[in-house]
Amino acid sequence: MTLTSVSAVIKTNVPRQSIKKDFLSKLTEHLCQIYNTEAKRVIVEIHPDTPMMRGGLTAPMMNIEFYHNTDVISQTTKHKHATGMAKFMADELRIPVDRVLVLFFDTRKCT
Repeated sequence: MTLTSVSAVIKTNVPRQSIKKDFLSKLTEHLCQIYNTEAKRVIVEIHPDTPMMRGGLTAPMMNIEFYHNTDVISQTTKHKHATGMAKFMADELRIPVDRVLVLFFDTRKCT
């Protein structure tokens, strides 16, 4: 039996001081619930103040590289999971949902 592990690498142009102190803890808890795993199997990192532009605009935005080893995320479900992450970020960091890009990487297929 494979235990689910997930890692979120987040890059954003949101200033560091705009990120609440408990953001990483909240995100870890959220991912544990969604992917039915323990906090010790979740890695989250955030890189604020990253110079970024999308569509010619430097408005608040975020790119998430999401690494996982679970069948819960598939070609048919990845849009639902990306939307859920984007909504979480919109609630926590006030980044518009349409300015959050989530890329999924199945670590079982990485070499």
